[in-house]
Amino acid sequence: MVKKVFYASSGRANIIGAHRHWREGRFDPSEVSITFSSQIQDLCVDLGAEGLFTSDRGEAETLKDGAFTFLHRPKRPASGLGYYWEDLRYAFMMLREARAFGADVAILDSGVTQFFMMALFPLFGIPVIPVLHNSLWASGFRPTSMRQRVIQWLDRRFWRRVPLATLAVSTECERQVDEIAGPKHRPVVQVRAQFRREMFDAIPPADPDATPFHVMFIGRVVEEKGVLDIPLMARWIEDRAPGAVRWTLCGKGTALEAVRASIRERGLEGVVETPGWMTLEQIQDVYAKSHASIVPTRSGFCEGLAMTAAEAILAGRPLISNPIVPALEILQPAAMAARAEDYESHAQAVLALAQDRALYRRLQAACAPLAAQFYDREQGLEAVLRRVIETI
Repeated sequence: MVKKVFYASSGRANIIGAHRHWREGRFDPSEVSITFSSQIQDLCVDLGAEGLFTSDRGEAETLKDGAFTFLHRPKRPASGLGYYWEDLRYAFMMLREARAFGADVAILDSGVTQFFMMALFPLFGIPVIPVLHNSLWASGFRPTSMRQRVIQWLDRRFWRRVPLATLAVSTECERQVDEIAGPKHRPVVQVRAQFRREMFDAIPPADPDATPFHVMFIGRVVEEKGVLDIPLMARWIEDRAPGAVRWTLCGKGTALEAVRASIRERGLEGVVETPGWMTLEQIQDVYAKSHASIVPTRSGFCEGLAMTAAEAILAGRPLISNPIVPALEILQPAAMAARAEDYESHAQAVLALAQDRALYRRLQAACAPLAAQFYDREQGLEAVLRRVIETI
């Protein structure tokens, strides 16, 4: 019986802040989705289990609150071989904490360390459940360097023998484990991100006949998310159909000023808006005036699902994306597929959707049935983890 759960979160998640909201019985106001850490806390309560949660966030911090302990333990900056050495150091740190805690199971997010390094936990009697938030490589761009081939060989042995089960946030993540490990490997189970219905119920349906056609981007404004391609798309469309499409880029990041400079350079000040960071209420307003959402991620980022793609469908807005984004496969009936890393292909998809109202209505109608999986708690992390843990 599982009475002590160890969870390691990646992505510098603020698990201490998320816990404080969870303890007060309310959602984290900065999150649209239900956080993974809060779902695991709910599972611990149901199991009558204690929890030790770690995150690689910022400054070191510790919080002890009843049955739960939270550790913010940042990684050290490193590159080259030092990057893997730091991953190994972090793996031993997590193992030390889990053993001292007396963990019955370790749930480890992708990114906290190398997958083959997770094999340390079962050596000390702690079953491990990796959670693939990201794909192993950008879909269609499997790395071929000698270093990556060695890592894939080590990971192959891990996937075949070690995990109690692996949780994958998309079909693409599951398929990549199959591709590395072959047909015989430990179980892989898909989970779906879960969202707060009230966030999207407040957004009115888009009017297909309203002009101009509004497209929104929401997320980190960084180069690998394809944001530098958006001014190119906007210029391509404006040259062929002046005034037909307007754009809003919501978010902040290292490429924001480069995007704004590209907009000025191409004379798109009245075509593309870049308001920067926005509150959830402001984002709802942007959705309300938008017809569609674009997720043009490039091969420099290993998307696991692309949460913003799911959010578009929940808001009743068709999606424009490309095969690098695993959500496209899951959400295809409500999406326009462009070629990867091809801004003209994305622009053509946007323009086709803007000019063909029958096509738009068909994709718009497909959103609601696809949204159901993101409100189905039996497909969420808590329920899927419970079923896996019951096998221990």
